[in-house]
Amino acid sequence: MSGLTRVVYVTGSGRSGTSTLAGVLREFGLHVPGPEVAPDASNPRGFSEPQWVVDFHNGMLRSADVQTSDPRPIAWHLVDRASVEGDARSQIRGWLGAQVKEHGDLVIKDPRLLWFLEAWLEAAASAGAAASCITMLRQPTEVVGSKAAYYKGRGLVDRVSGWINLMLGTELATRATPRAFVRYRDLIHDWDEPVFGAAAALDLPMVDPDDTAAVEQVDAFIDPTLHRVDVTWQDVPVPAPLRALADDTWAALDALPEHDDAGTRAEFDRLRALYPYVHRKIAASPARRIARMVPTEVVPHGVRQSVAGMLWGSPDTAS
Repeated sequence: MSGLTRVVYVTGSGRSGTSTLAGVLREFGLHVPGPEVAPDASNPRGFSEPQWVVDFHNGMLRSADVQTSDPRPIAWHLVDRASVEGDARSQIRGWLGAQVKEHGDLVIKDPRLLWFLEAWLEAAASAGAAASCITMLRQPTEVVGSKAAYYKGRGLVDRVSGWINLMLGTELATRATPRAFVRYRDLIHDWDEPVFGAAAALDLPMVDPDDTAAVEQVDAFIDPTLHRVDVTWQDVPVPAPLRALADDTWAALDALPEHDDAGTRAEFDRLRALYPYVHRKIAASPARRIARMVPTEVVPHGVRQSVAGMLWGSPDTAS
């Protein structure tokens, strides 16, 4: 396969290190199509995201009335329907084909990518490229804590539920293609072993440990101090059934780098079957329904601080 053009899709939840991984792959010669999304305070070293991809995904999600980290199990079906109605496959195929023709090996990253992954895999095949996926793995409390620090407007229950929904869906969708998994903590603190291991598993010859110039550039690019969120469940108060499911999902994800086997996949099948029941129970909670009916400004501040994460949102963005 060494003579083939490669397209690597970086998947995973937002705030899980996908930008860093895409930036690492760029240093080894895979191209990020431009123009790119500009850096900001939440990602000072850049997102490594093609603006066209982000804009296209945002438009499709709006037409489906689905959020980037939508917790609803039905959201997958809504996106599929909107994709058919919006002819998403032909648009992705046309854009990616032109990029492969012009630039060769590509890395495509966007947290919204997982909603449309099947179309992207088909587009790579149509362009004559070998597609693979690398999924970033980060503990749910850290993902949720990072999102709460930089993004407004969603409560902790929805953020945890959204992480579960997206990561279970990502695991299933990536079964259709060569794939590898990288833990965020491993990437940030000792990047070479997980990156070179994933590259070897996916036959990415350009990601070469003997490329000393690229290795030095990655050493300079990865900043462990950017691991700025250290959050536990004490900081993310959510109902016990949701926490238990998130813990089980993380345990299965954390096993994948070494154990992407039938037993682990069977556990994901179990969790995916269980999630709609847990989500329905949490979404239908009388406490949450009542909380949404009561304007937060009339709730005493101390009460709002203690239960905001469960009922309205994080304490600083309760709404």
